[in-house]
Amino acid sequence: MRRVYLKAKEAEKEMQEARENKEFTGKNEKLLIENLVKSAKNNSRIGDKLLMVIDPMEIHIPDWQRRIKLERAYSIGNNYNSYKWDEPKVLLYKGILLCIDGQHRIYGAFKAKKDAVVVEVMECSLEEAIDLFLSQSSDRAKMQPMDIYHAALAAKKPEYVALHDICKKHNVAIKGDDETENVVGTFSSISDGINWIKGGKAELLDSMLTLLGKLEWNGYADTYNGKAYTAKIIRALKSLYAYCEGRTDEMEEAMINRCKGTEFFVDNIMTKTQAQIFDYLSEIVRYEMESPFRNKAGKRKSKAKEKAM
Repeated sequence: MRRVYLKAKEAEKEMQEARENKEFTGKNEKLLIENLVKSAKNNSRIGDKLLMVIDPMEIHIPDWQRRIKLERAYSIGNNYNSYKWDEPKVLLYKGILLCIDGQHRIYGAFKAKKDAVVVEVMECSLEEAIDLFLSQSSDRAKMQPMDIYHAALAAKKPEYVALHDICKKHNVAIKGDDETENVVGTFSSISDGINWIKGGKAELLDSMLTLLGKLEWNGYADTYNGKAYTAKIIRALKSLYAYCEGRTDEMEEAMINRCKGTEFFVDNIMTKTQAQIFDYLSEIVRYEMESPFRNKAGKRKSKAKEKAM
């Protein structure tokens, strides 16, 4: 099947092999890049821009960059026109040049075997450069939540670090992660997670992932692709927590008593819409929480506890 996208790390691996074939690595690379940038600073300032001509092979694509849309990259590379496109932006970081903006242009030119492109060298920190990447204008390739997530995590944005840490605590991957082996599922509602954390609901997200772990809906994750952690499930649970506000402990107990196991998830939850999931689960927990038998049992336990005291 023809590939549509290429991960940034895959493009970097391909370009690194080309660098190694030309012995453009290690100290040799750093020395040559240092001299190129130094020369550009002395001779190639245009207004407030520092421009430089360089072989696209010599530019690295960091793994937090967005996926490369191959058709777009090939089209740019085969019809490269410096008048049509702005200069790609690169950053000198630890002796190598990182592509901050314009990875389609850089990779496309590399694939088209161009040996020289004009780039703008940014003179700032890595964090500031990533901020630029995250604020790219709408006329560029659309930024997907997982593209933003990986760049923001590299820049140590607090809300993204918090989402990463909460998911890691529960052994849950985040959509777009390369390492997905030995996890219980993949959290795909990245934008929801970030918005909840920004809104002070990190504890709620932690509670929902804890409950999902106890429910064991994630069994056979390879077969069902860890769908217990998709947006519609997480959103339905969030609504359920709001519906049962003040009684969430009882709600969680009812869910664990009545809704546990992969078979339950596959038979009753997986194919429903978000609204149907909420309606179905809220009916179950309401019945459990309002059951006169359950309440009587609870009262007997309370009286027994009082006598023991």
